Amino acid sequence: MMKKILIIDDDKIFSKILRDGLVAGGQGKYEVVTAFDGEEGFEVASREKPDLIMLDLMMPKVTGIEFLKKLRAEDWGQETPVIVETQLSDLEKMSEGVELGVRGYIIKSDYSIDAILRQVGDVFKE
Repeated sequence: MMKKILIIDDDKIFSKILRDGLVAGGQGKYEVVTAFDGEEGFEVASREKPDLIMLDLMMPKVTGIEFLKKLRAEDWGQETPVIVETQLSDLEKMSEGVELGVRGYIIKSDYSIDAILRQVGDVFKE
């Protein structure tokens, strides 16, 4: 069964690379939708009910942490797996993310599509 992944990231180039990598590397297992800020991301998540959210921490309008708090306040969003993407290795933000149930982190400057696919596969137990 196809899994739906929502990418929420204001970096449109990174978002496209990630989307294309997940679609190609997932070999038909993943449907990927995107949003470009936390506000739009929450609207899309509410409508689409994704199986996984890949979330940038540093965004305009609504930050990743604010989005996570809002997501976890919703019945449908309490158990939704989230992988955070960030430029930072900010331990305080990471620990706050862990408290909010984040399942993994991707440091954007160190990413590889293969490593991301492994992390997504781990979430879906593939």
